[in-house]
Amino acid sequence: MRVIGGDVKSKRYHPKQTGWVRDLYRTRGVPEAESQDLETKFLGPLDGKAALALDKLVGKEPLSTEERRQWTRFLLSLLFRQREHVATIKSHMADICREALIASEDEWARLRKPEETRSLVEAMAGDRELALSETHAAKIMREIIGQHRAEPDIMAMHWCCIDLRGSRTPLLTSDRPIVFGALSDPNSYIALPLGPHNLFIAAFDDRFEKQSPAADPNKVAWTMNRDVVSQAREFVWGLDDADIDFVRSYIGSAADRTILSEAQRQEALAAARLSPTLGTTTV
Repeated sequence: MRVIGGDVKSKRYHPKQTGWVRDLYRTRGVPEAESQDLETKFLGPLDGKAALALDKLVGKEPLSTEERRQWTRFLLSLLFRQREHVATIKSHMADICREALIASEDEWARLRKPEETRSLVEAMAGDRELALSETHAAKIMREIIGQHRAEPDIMAMHWCCIDLRGSRTPLLTSDRPIVFGALSDPNSYIALPLGPHNLFIAAFDDRFEKQSPAADPNKVAWTMNRDVVSQAREFVWGLDDADIDFVRSYIGSAADRTILSEAQRQEALAAARLSPTLGTTTV
């Protein structure tokens, strides 16, 4: 189910034909052999390890510490992997790189060869500047997923997989599939549909574990579908289009997650102007 021209339309696809965007994580400006490194060397292996953890979660098997770590990183990756958020990170790093280059002009003028008459911005124009910003964007993606400060808290939470086969309505998923509460709130939780009938939940206490299987699967499934669809921006996926009216009622009704506030953006730009060391710049 997809928002097209202001309305939600449905079309049946094989699962492998959904949920991806070609070259979403491509690093432009670098040699072709390196352009997909973020996908092939970081996100792909992360997804593969998370898939093994997923099988254990659904099978009610205990996870090792390393499996919990990989599943945690997969959950965190879902906060940043939407195409709009990837575009935000890339655009932000392009702005920072440009500010850093401008701030480095005096140093460039002092160190450049006598025959070099171009400014640093002119010398870096085109693929060189693009490669610089996109390489740093890929680095930031790896860091905010692989070194997120929330990782220890999530790993320490109580995890469970709730069986919702008793619900009249299967679970839906979307382009914003994870429900992620503020971890500063002891009552918050993280929830993610794992399929039509399995729901992953992490919380700071064991209240959800005590409800597995769910006492009222219909209520749990309806609440989760409402939250997942409300967060969605363009796509919702289900077994069929039986819930299309539900999707039309709720899609996009929740505020989108802000991964970079205007204050954070201005602070990072100011830091780039004062100390143009791109390796220390963060989102």
